[in-house]
Amino acid sequence: MDFDKLSSLIFAEIVPKLENHKGIFIFAKERAKFEGWLKVELCESLSKYFQNVIPEKDRIDITFNDWAIELKTVNTNYRFENTEYKTRPITKNIQGVIEDIEKLKKTSSYSNKAILFIVFPATHNHENWQIHLQKIQEKLKKIRFKEIKFGNNIPGVIYFGLIE
Repeated sequence: MDFDKLSSLIFAEIVPKLENHKGIFIFAKERAKFEGWLKVELCESLSKYFQNVIPEKDRIDITFNDWAIELKTVNTNYRFENTEYKTRPITKNIQGVIEDIEKLKKTSSYSNKAILFIVFPATHNHENWQIHLQKIQEKLKKIRFKEIKFGNNIPGVIYFGLIE
């Protein structure tokens, strides 16, 4: 499956889960990370289409066929209605995304490598977020995104990036 089809499939499967799960709404409101939950849900979704979905193989979050995918949740400190204001180390979070991209670039076991990350609370066009996103985009061959709304209209963005 090519990158564009896979990104559409992942967004179609994961976005409704993000937008309708009451537990994830609580995490978004509190600006708490939920990467473990995302890994479980993405494995469940991918297993509908691929037989050999494996978490944590070769120290990679999810692998299947010739794909290797790393996952991240990036919590921000941007002020949005219906969220608790908390300071969050966004620069450290961005570095974590970039480190995962670099790790996958060094992996020769998979011909297709990607990163899936969710930024919250945030909008794609948020001025401060765009500065960070540029640093990530420089490391990617392609990137797709979809804006989402967690419960109570908390904004977020899901990104899927193809790594060269």
